[in-house]
Amino acid sequence: MSAGYLRADGRVGIRNHVLVLPSVVCSTHAAMEIARDGDDAIAITHQHGCLHVGDDLTHTEDELIGTATNPNVGGVVVVSLGCETIQGRRLARRIAQRDQRVAFVGIQQAGGTARAIEEGRAEVARMRELLDADARTPLDAGALAVGIDRADHALVAPLREVFDARGWRTLLADPELSGAEAHVSLAGQGAQAIVSLRGAQEAPIGFATCPVIAVAGDPELYAALHDDFDLDAGDDAPAALAERIAERVAAVADGERTASERRGARDFVLRRLAVTM
Repeated sequence: MSAGYLRADGRVGIRNHVLVLPSVVCSTHAAMEIARDGDDAIAITHQHGCLHVGDDLTHTEDELIGTATNPNVGGVVVVSLGCETIQGRRLARRIAQRDQRVAFVGIQQAGGTARAIEEGRAEVARMRELLDADARTPLDAGALAVGIDRADHALVAPLREVFDARGWRTLLADPELSGAEAHVSLAGQGAQAIVSLRGAQEAPIGFATCPVIAVAGDPELYAALHDDFDLDAGDDAPAALAERIAERVAAVADGERTASERRGARDFVLRRLAVTM
């Protein structure tokens, strides 16, 4: 990796996103509208933020904060309804405590959705000006952390070896997680890029704040969706495939867009500890 965006906490981002973060499902529409016309503004949608209690509330809030403070995010606009369990102002304060730029927009405080969207777009524009002033800084290889979304996959060992040789750190998702849930966890750990090892009949997915290098594990599905994958496992030996994946990660770290980034795939799925209705 030749250059990236140095953050206040010393980490580095390979992207410089403004994240529009709804604190509750009820504010996701406003968040999407706020980000719609923004330059490199990304809104996530989720079904959470209300009817949480105990450990489930803490876990969900922590997952949202982990995404908001990923090094690829240069600034955050929290969008709140005003009566949710995961309170938007508290969420914004906790994000700010992690040395992240953050602004708050409240739908009820603004007097309704239309005014909140207007305020949110103004905050995104202000945040974008700050981010545009961030210079790309030369960085050493040790600043890059690469997530792998399947801890039990046979490619983990050869990927670790190849990443170690390049001076990169390897982050593994919880073995109980895979796909979009694993990506949220890896973003919270600080991964700047994620290698997604897809299985048989598993289509490629993206993520809100981290570029995802999707590796097809199904030749027939790859043939049908080759433009949506980044790599095909093919007939390569594990060591050779690991090298190919590392080469693509390096290119993505230098600014090349992944297939999911090109098509705007921003999957975001939180693992819940409790079921609510």
